[in-house]
Amino acid sequence: MLLYEVPNIIKIFYEKENELIEHEWLEYNPEDQDDTILMILQEIYDIFLIYPVEKVIVKADQTKGAFSLGMQKYIRDVQFPRLLSDTKLRYVATIKSEDEMKGIGVKLWQAQFHQETEVVLHDVGSEEEAREWLKSIAK
Repeated sequence: MLLYEVPNIIKIFYEKENELIEHEWLEYNPEDQDDTILMILQEIYDIFLIYPVEKVIVKADQTKGAFSLGMQKYIRDVQFPRLLSDTKLRYVATIKSEDEMKGIGVKLWQAQFHQETEVVLHDVGSEEEAREWLKSIAK
């Protein structure tokens, strides 16, 4: 079920039957619209509170751009600490392209989870791989 959409930037879906949320990012820094990204990040946080799932698929294989430095700092200092302390988020399957330039934006936010957290990250090449991994690891 589609929960939230900002056209040409992000779509967020909830799958009750699989107990997961899926983020489909299309653009990380649309024309330097940090206010729009802040609004989206707040919505992501709110969704995790309303739908307390452990698993998320982040589709970033078609994402353009990278978060601005200000957004990177906000994500590192505010967004991730809140997600980790206030929600059940534990497993993140990230769909990435082989193109290193597209992966830059993903690496910027993923680095936040590598600092002694309870969240398990796993990179995959397709949505099918993401779903299989989440089924196998998060019982």
